[in-house]
Amino acid sequence: MQDAQFESLVDCFEKVFPNLSRSDISNASHENVAGWDSIAQVTLLSLVGEAFGIEIDFEEFEEATSFAAVLEFVRARIANARP
Repeated sequence: MQDAQFESLVDCFEKVFPNLSRSDISNASHENVAGWDSIAQVTLLSLVGEAFGIEIDFEEFEEATSFAAVLEFVRARIANARP
């Protein structure tokens, strides 16, 4: 079973990429998802920021071009935000 952050991120990806199955989302990247363009990236950035209550600058999110990279980014941001 995955943790809450993983599941919340899957929900964000489902909204941006509705044609992906839940099982395909964890392997999703800009290289293997046809609809992953700059508009999808900005939409994903917005949803992730909202879902996790974090502010994200587009430039720092630019390198997050796979589910794994976005999850790593989110976890690092949340860990660094804790007092």
